[in-house]
Amino acid sequence: MAQLVLYTVVIAFLAYLGINDFAIYISLITLVYLVTIITAHPLPPGARGVANVITAILVAVFLYFAVMRILQILGVAVV
Repeated sequence: MAQLVLYTVVIAFLAYLGINDFAIYISLITLVYLVTIITAHPLPPGARGVANVITAILVAVFLYFAVMRILQILGVAVV
């Protein structure tokens, strides 16, 4: 329930600011997810495995966007 409220607040605030960059949305949603999962100890064993898989996927997507942004700032051409 806390995740739903936090996601709604983050998305509404970014929309209010007029941010249209998908990478920023993904980055902040990933941050909210990680914080809420870390504070939700202990998770049942089955839920912990699912949370670990989701965490790995979200961190990989976040790193992709972060690396693309860094390369863009450095002026490196990305194919």
